[in-house]
Amino acid sequence: MAKARIIARNLVANWVGHGANLVVMFFLSPFILHTLGMTQYGIWQILTVLTGYMGILDLGVRASTGRYIVLYLGKEEYDKVDETIRTGLGMYSAVGGLIFVAGCILGAVFPWVFPSVPQEYHMTVAVLLPVLAVNIWISAFRTVLSSVLAAHERFDLARGSDLVMLAVRTVGTVVALKLGFHLIGLTAAIVGCNVVGLLVNLYMARRVHQGLRLWPLMLKRERIGELYNYGIGAFAIAVSFKIIGQTDLVIVGNLINIDAVAVYSVGAMLLYYSDTFLGQIITTFFPSLQRAVARDEMGSARWMVFRQVRLAMILGLLMYIGYLTFGESFIRLWMFHPEKFPQESVTHAAQVMAILAGSKLLTLFGFGSRSLLAATGHIGFAAKMTVVEALTNLALSVAFVVLFGWGLAGVAAGTLVARFLTQTFVVPQYACRKAGINWWRYVMVIGGSGLATGGMFAVVCYGVQHILPARNWSEFSLQVAVATACYVPIALLLLVSTEDRRRMGIKLRTLLPGT
Repeated sequence: MAKARIIARNLVANWVGHGANLVVMFFLSPFILHTLGMTQYGIWQILTVLTGYMGILDLGVRASTGRYIVLYLGKEEYDKVDETIRTGLGMYSAVGGLIFVAGCILGAVFPWVFPSVPQEYHMTVAVLLPVLAVNIWISAFRTVLSSVLAAHERFDLARGSDLVMLAVRTVGTVVALKLGFHLIGLTAAIVGCNVVGLLVNLYMARRVHQGLRLWPLMLKRERIGELYNYGIGAFAIAVSFKIIGQTDLVIVGNLINIDAVAVYSVGAMLLYYSDTFLGQIITTFFPSLQRAVARDEMGSARWMVFRQVRLAMILGLLMYIGYLTFGESFIRLWMFHPEKFPQESVTHAAQVMAILAGSKLLTLFGFGSRSLLAATGHIGFAAKMTVVEALTNLALSVAFVVLFGWGLAGVAAGTLVARFLTQTFVVPQYACRKAGINWWRYVMVIGGSGLATGGMFAVVCYGVQHILPARNWSEFSLQVAVATACYVPIALLLLVSTEDRRRMGIKLRTLLPGT
């Protein structure tokens, strides 16, 4: 029960932290888009993507460092924890120069790759990309320190640091745009919040991990071998995720135009944030899952797998089917502007949202499969399948745009088809086999309940829209509230286990003694 309370505390902390990001994104995104305009907003989105590409040049060092910190803490080998932290920081410092050079090169070739970008922005981009490369190095150090907090299962402290960063970035963004600094101001706000986050994480990590040493940096051969052995697989997955999640914007910017990047990003934005929101479930469970595997407690590991996927189903079906059905109404109320984001842009963004939401629904069945494979030392297969998915996504997206002329919808459709071919059944089946989970039981328990719940909720959503049309935020909020109220008993009946329903009933009777 103590472990369950820790997981619940950490999950709530992660969701609160990410929920704050969602709230800020909701209010700040229209302000940024309408202040910058479609062209500059599209450029900013491309800069964000290219920064993500530069970040993967660490060859998986950040991901592997976090994994081995957890592993050695679980084994109580504290000297190796220290060596892992210092070696990870040392390795990342060694590739920092490479990332800076990559930023300079990307700044130089930017006008050639995105010919629709006006010439007046070429020099600004050439200066900002190297600055953002330096910011990646700062972010890497901050992330390693955050991994120390996560390894000690102190996600409450890690998310507290994130909230401080969020406040700095939000205030910095508003002030910078109000003063007319535009892209330069946005970059300054991002770098500033990362510096603050680094300092806060350093303070927190020293409190939690007694004897934490960061200096001198270390390049111990044994630790380097471990980090790269795991990191190459993590690197392949990271590259593939960038292709799957963000290369869409590069395709749009190159094959269509830079203004279309803004439209696509609006349609995809909530999906990206939702993906991170569900990812907090994996982030929260992974330290416990890794410890259970390290101690050969596979029964406990399997329990956590089922718990993860049930939680993902409960939240994922609510979000993604909601995006499918309420997407256009939401985007119209959220972003519509007669000149800066007209109705045509709203329609195209809603199409992107619907298609990407469908692709996300396909991944719920195998939710957490990659983390299970990582914890059991089978990350190689997950990496291979993610690479296949990424390459399929890239090829299909280009083909749907160039050969079929489907535009933004074609780019999103490439993502949907690639996910169906690789992640819907292949990876979950392999993960179940390696963890000793009966595949057909998994299909019946998880797949059957998910299909039934999703189908019933979709009918509810369409019915609510028909009965209660939405012309403003109040009416839209009523639609969502009614649909959610109808979803709760469906999810409780079909997605929550009998034992969990019993515990919830006991807890409710404890809180309400008169019932």
